[in-house]
Amino acid sequence: MRITKNKITRFGMIIAVTIIFVTGGLLFSEAVSEPNAHITPGYAAINIEPILFQSQLTEEDYNTLFLQTGLGKPAIDDLRAESIDPITEILNFQNNFFREIDFVCEKNSPISKEESIVDENGSYVNGTELAPLHNGYILITKSSHVSGWRNGHAAIIVDAEEGLALESVVLGTNSIVQETERWRNYPNFMIFRIKGASEEVMDVISQAALENLNNVPYDLTVGILSPKFEKAGEITGTNCSHLVWEAFMMFGFDLDSDSGTIVTPKDIANSPLLEVVQVYGVNPAEVWP
Repeated sequence: MRITKNKITRFGMIIAVTIIFVTGGLLFSEAVSEPNAHITPGYAAINIEPILFQSQLTEEDYNTLFLQTGLGKPAIDDLRAESIDPITEILNFQNNFFREIDFVCEKNSPISKEESIVDENGSYVNGTELAPLHNGYILITKSSHVSGWRNGHAAIIVDAEEGLALESVVLGTNSIVQETERWRNYPNFMIFRIKGASEEVMDVISQAALENLNNVPYDLTVGILSPKFEKAGEITGTNCSHLVWEAFMMFGFDLDSDSGTIVTPKDIANSPLLEVVQVYGVNPAEVWP
């Protein structure tokens, strides 16, 4: 069959238009998602010192402090009980919560990008402090995205005293233990804990995660091409959100809020089993809609 020059030209134009359309759509979706990298409150900061001087706080007080600082009840209680100067520390959280920041968006893998906070010179800087951490706390950020889809990232605290978290970082690497300090450079993050769980239970879960989920190859298809749940000692692949989910599922806590084939950071962030310890750069009334 003879293929005419016109047909070849027409076919080439169709391919070119398709590439332009797809590329344009991806760039547009990415541009639309960028404003969501950091959200400052749409309401004014207020004077919270009168609340902080009270010896006991009501649920309304805790809610006001959460909306003003991003700190949940566990964090407020920890700071008030353990900090040398809790009022100053909490006021600093408030200042950072309302402060505008600049950020850059850079590739962190062949298919994804990640945002980081920068100063006026383009140097990486931190946006805020982390709330007091405990073993078994969960860290989540929306800052990692593939085009306009914010797939996010997740980790579990395995040594709170040393500030260490276990995480599966990126395709082509094994899960590793990293310092939590780097999470302060994200323009948004969330910290959660299991509701009502004791320190002893959280210690056991974090230790089991360290023993069974450290140095495990990254697997993007867990739950699709391989079982979603594997028994301790039989885990051959994981990814950031699966690692966190698996760590808790080994103890009967199913943090996948939609019980889907795969689990994402967003699924974990919306789990009814969790309570907020801290949010930063997200809407406190709706942390991940």
